[in-house]
Amino acid sequence: MVIVLAPALFSSLCLDSVTIIAWVHLLTASNSFISSIMGWLGTIAYLLAYLLLSINKLHPDKKLYHALNILGALGLIFHAIQMKDYPNLFVNIVWCIIALLAIFLILKKSSPNS
Repeated sequence: MVIVLAPALFSSLCLDSVTIIAWVHLLTASNSFISSIMGWLGTIAYLLAYLLLSINKLHPDKKLYHALNILGALGLIFHAIQMKDYPNLFVNIVWCIIALLAIFLILKKSSPNS
């Protein structure tokens, strides 16, 4: 009974092999698309941080500058993982750690106990 119903169920759900292959390609393409978007958002965050620093709208002792660097690093880390780009992954992990450390030091310096 199940063997007889299975083809009918798959055909009624449009789950034939061509449809399954199409869905796999769509999901793979979506993952690549999301990775690309994350990479571009990371790049924009890095460039924005550098631009604002260069025109004296941000200063390296401000959390926003380092937050933009963290966002940039996270976007490019995500993209580097998807692309298996290990040198890029390494440098962005280090960049993110440096920015996190900078924010920690800014917060520590501005706390009333310091």
